[in-house]
Amino acid sequence: MSLCWHTLHSLEKEYGDSFFILDSRQFENNYKEFRQVFRSIYPNTNLGYSYKTNYIPQLCQAVHAMGGYAEVVSQMEYDLAIAIGVSPQRIIFNGPLKYQEEIEKALLAGSIVNLDCVEEVDIIEALAHRSPEQRLAVGLRCNVDIGTSRVSRFGFDVDTDQLDSVFKRLGALSNCSVEGLHCHISTSDRTTESYSRRTKRLLEIVDCHFTKTQPRFIDIGGGFFGKMPDDLKNQFDSYIPNYQEYAEAVAPQVKRQFPGSAGPELIMEPGLAIVSDVLKFVTKVVGVKTVRSRHIALVVGSVHNVKPTMTDKNLSLRVYRNEDNRKQRSIAGPVDIVGYTCLEHDCLYSNYPGEIGVEDYAVFDNMGAYTVVLKPPFIRPNPPIVGYDSIENKYELVRRRETPQDVFSTYVI
Repeated sequence: MSLCWHTLHSLEKEYGDSFFILDSRQFENNYKEFRQVFRSIYPNTNLGYSYKTNYIPQLCQAVHAMGGYAEVVSQMEYDLAIAIGVSPQRIIFNGPLKYQEEIEKALLAGSIVNLDCVEEVDIIEALAHRSPEQRLAVGLRCNVDIGTSRVSRFGFDVDTDQLDSVFKRLGALSNCSVEGLHCHISTSDRTTESYSRRTKRLLEIVDCHFTKTQPRFIDIGGGFFGKMPDDLKNQFDSYIPNYQEYAEAVAPQVKRQFPGSAGPELIMEPGLAIVSDVLKFVTKVVGVKTVRSRHIALVVGSVHNVKPTMTDKNLSLRVYRNEDNRKQRSIAGPVDIVGYTCLEHDCLYSNYPGEIGVEDYAVFDNMGAYTVVLKPPFIRPNPPIVGYDSIENKYELVRRRETPQDVFSTYVI
């Protein structure tokens, strides 16, 4: 999209002095590209979009229209998928906390439910005994050692007898079967080697436990790096793989083990990888000052809008200056761009090197992952989301600005 100060000023008049801009067509392009690089190696590949990363309904509807799964980790997200027309059979229900009634409802509706702990196995056993006429099919989340120092808390430990015990318990049920394996490890290790190792380990488990029939699916999870500009890439200590490199780490292994056309479905669960670059955050500069040697610019946004995970990275930023007003107060870099909260750590960007002034707009890129879903209603309600159509070259409201009434509607006053 082509932005300038005058365009942003017009958008401010309609939507307010801070807002997100969503490019859903970029999201669709990312989705198709990610899926295609895997399918070019292993055709029976599908994507389950991670709702928790960004559950803007417009994006979730786009995934559904492109034939993808809804990957959810809560009843709230499950209900959203149903509300936008996703059939239960196209929902993957993951997560460490799933209540009994949620598991049973999803399972009986035909959703993929990946069990995470022994307590969930207990629920399946009870349901199987209570409803012997029902066929139950589940997946198991596997906790694989990928060589990091931090031990993941999710899934069954594959290096002890824990997973073997679960297979035996479920195998003893006449109306229950394990349909597939799942592995999503929440870690900062996003290297291709990490994905190669978890794929290799899952295939070894398939060899061990699926001796009579192959699994219906092998789910590698998500956590992949997404597209990012060089100024952001350069702040990482490790190499940033692209989609193709991730596909080459995973898909050939599955193809070698299942060379025919009827192998199990390979499922990937990207979130950040396909949504990170589809959202921008626009915020107006409303004040500048110098405190001793520190130059500061105040904007109508906060660190919770741009860095809710509190990363130490400076996300890509462009400042659009009001060149029509030469009398505006401005300050030369390095400048800390700070937010509206009363927290000292509320710094959206450290040491911005350029000039910045009152009435300018700071536009942050790569805002698609977690910003919308993790932003708390702290001090100010949430800003609106404005959709941009690159073909029509027009903007339209995707989410209205949150009001104080929205924030306090659940309280008893």
